Amino acid sequence: MSLEEIVKSEPAYRLDQIFLAWFDKNIHNFSEITTLSKNLREQLIGEPWMTVKEKILQTSEVDGTRKALLEFSDGKVVESVLMPRASKKEWPDDRPRFTICVSSQVGCPMGCAFCATGKLGFSRNLSYREIIDQMRYWQQILWDNNEGEIDNIVFMGQGEPLLNYENVKLSLKILVKYAKIGQRKITLSTVGVPEAMEKIVTEKDFPAVRFALSLHSALSESRLAIIPSNRPGFLDFLVEWSKKYHNAFPSRTHFIGLEYIMLKGVNDDAQHLNALIKLALKLGSIRVNLIPYNGSSCNDFFQGTDFATIQTWQKKMNDRDITCTIRRSQGLDIDAACGQLANKNQ
Repeated sequence: MSLEEIVKSEPAYRLDQIFLAWFDKNIHNFSEITTLSKNLREQLIGEPWMTVKEKILQTSEVDGTRKALLEFSDGKVVESVLMPRASKKEWPDDRPRFTICVSSQVGCPMGCAFCATGKLGFSRNLSYREIIDQMRYWQQILWDNNEGEIDNIVFMGQGEPLLNYENVKLSLKILVKYAKIGQRKITLSTVGVPEAMEKIVTEKDFPAVRFALSLHSALSESRLAIIPSNRPGFLDFLVEWSKKYHNAFPSRTHFIGLEYIMLKGVNDDAQHLNALIKLALKLGSIRVNLIPYNGSSCNDFFQGTDFATIQTWQKKMNDRDITCTIRRSQGLDIDAACGQLANKNQ
């Protein structure tokens, strides 16, 4: 019997009490949630406190990034990553802060050409608990070692979050309300699923988290070659959708993130740069994040653009008043960086 079935006949606030307890460092199982009735605690004895189990844990010798291969009750596995924040300037109280990268599916159906995860194929969606428990797993490690706190979460791990819409939405709501992670501290990344993107801007209860689109080319034909799931007319859809997004989330702190992986000879020439600038200027408040390509043993077809060219792109966009940053890759030596998650150590 699932957790939801057990509490179905209970008052609605029982789930609130359970969700709150999941993020309490002093509680380690359901029997310790003293706000629950004794009878309910007894019913929950057989329910797992965590739905993930550590199978392999690796630590980067370069930057301290950690990558975990996590196993679920059915034997399926995903990878999740813990990244230390680079600068103490980002630690408001001198206590180390961390960003985690969580997965939303076992494998991924999108098949992006540069991404090692895409080589795995798709197995299944993760439940909301399996998504949340990736965060709880890392937080418990930090608590046990008195290391610090998680204050950023990126849905950029394995899988396409918007193809697991309801579970991702519920996990976001729980993280914001009970884990006390601010909405601006969570980023949802997608290659673009129009139906789900429409839901984000029309459903009043979708959390106001940051949105990042894995763009990788502003030319339709080129984008299709990199992202097979790219639909005809998607870039035109994006322009119209961006207006709805800014209306739904009018705060100045809400921008559309454009993720752009730099692939030598594929999407890094002058034509691609001009197309990106032209598109960016149509999308309102945006930020472009240029990503150096991270090769992996699962994907050696591409080469990364040289860093001088990436810097030139950044400057030319900044000259057009387009906010543009260059991502600092972490965990390269343990295949934990963008596009490298492939369960290869399973």
